[in-house]
Amino acid sequence: MISRTARITKNVHLGKGSTVEDFVVLGKSSVPNRQKAKPLRIGSGSYLRCGTVIYAGTTIGNHFVTGDYAKIRENNHIGDDVSIGSNTIVERDSIIGDDVSIHSGCFIPEYTTIEDSVWMGPCVVITNVLHPPCPYFKKENLHERPACLTGPTVKRGAVIGAAAIILPGTTIGENSLVGAGSLVIHDVPRDAVVVGSPAKVVGKTKGLICPPGFYARGEVYSWRR
Repeated sequence: MISRTARITKNVHLGKGSTVEDFVVLGKSSVPNRQKAKPLRIGSGSYLRCGTVIYAGTTIGNHFVTGDYAKIRENNHIGDDVSIGSNTIVERDSIIGDDVSIHSGCFIPEYTTIEDSVWMGPCVVITNVLHPPCPYFKKENLHERPACLTGPTVKRGAVIGAAAIILPGTTIGENSLVGAGSLVIHDVPRDAVVVGSPAKVVGKTKGLICPPGFYARGEVYSWRR
């Protein structure tokens, strides 16, 4: 089902069984009237909610879901079974794997890598510039990405709590947990729990408890495996 108020350009390839709600824009060009935009490809069974904007040049897998007014820029590669929450922004040239859940109000900058089965709480901010605002990026005819411009890498199965801030170039280890409101300035080891500002290791995910008692010690995230 495609709403009559949605705007879909000719270079959009939308998979079967997808739903497009009111005022969605698909295939927007980042450089209007300057060059032919690359195709936007979205897999089957996707659900794009009201006001979602997705630029041309991005490739998205099957069963993709957005919240209201999500914005996804050009040249991203997004896998299957991914959810992007309301008012979340994904800038260009990033990679998001399969089975990733990014909640509302998050910011994902250019050159970020998010591997499979990552869960990200609301209002997480990821950064990619060491010393903003850097005048180097204002130079004309800048065609190559500077070595210092790099987003974090969030490894498979990591969980990032609400309102955490992740600084450029850091690696969030596999199956690790970043506590809500933490400021990550260094790499997070695999299976580690980090909290605070700056974030410090306080334990291992295998030691986490479930206060209501639904899971045994260390099994809080067993359902994600």
